[in-house]
Amino acid sequence: LEWNHTDIRRNYDPEASWDTNDNDSDPFPRYDESDSNNHGTRCAGEIAMTANNLKCGVGVAYNAKIGGIRMLDGIVNDAVESVSIAHNVEHIDIFSASWGPNDDGMTVDGPKRLAVEALEKGIKNVST
Repeated sequence: LEWNHTDIRRNYDPEASWDTNDNDSDPFPRYDESDSNNHGTRCAGEIAMTANNLKCGVGVAYNAKIGGIRMLDGIVNDAVESVSIAHNVEHIDIFSASWGPNDDGMTVDGPKRLAVEALEKGIKNVST
């Protein structure tokens, strides 16, 4: 998540953010020549782009706080997924997950044991 992007910087919440690749609190993406790592920032803008920011858009929840979990710049496995979806669940109300297996129309996959446990913990221990 480009947390300093003009569309979302006023709504950025560092408590809702984590970088599982570098094990720190800065989810800023690593860009390469293909610019293939901008999906999180685009999704965050669609959700929480600030209103009245002299840009030509506004997020559907323009006053919402937004964070980012960086996990796709390294090895993605069950442990990484579970840490990502269990980050600060007492503070975060909604997670939007945009990763999965190859989108080839034939591959079907789902969360493994640790990720399922993290999802269940979030449901059972945090829901009100």
